[in-house]
Amino acid sequence: MVKKGISICCMLIAIILMATPYGIAMTFAPGPTELVTRYFSYFSLMPFGYGNWLPIITALLSIVVVFLLLLGIRKANTGKAVRVCLTLCIIASVLSWLIFESISPVGVCIAVFHAVALVLQIP
Repeated sequence: MVKKGISICCMLIAIILMATPYGIAMTFAPGPTELVTRYFSYFSLMPFGYGNWLPIITALLSIVVVFLLLLGIRKANTGKAVRVCLTLCIIASVLSWLIFESISPVGVCIAVFHAVALVLQIP
């Protein structure tokens, strides 16, 4: 029961961090020698519009994990679904960093909270 409570807190903190406008770094080139980095929320459609659909998937799966954890408090067997969703969240974050070079300190903190919640859900 304590592990689920800590996992819920970790996921709520991760969702709050996802709502801040510092989660996804996008680099634009307004000129041939000029680079500009802008930061966006995980819930923003700007990265999605530029083809980086992994942050929105991470955000939606995080919300699903919170609901599954809350259902799990009522004795529902949601452990495997939670572990799968958390694993997909971590994979989506890492792929977003590798493919789109969208890593930011807030994004790393979000991935760490996902990893902590996943470790706590391992029986």
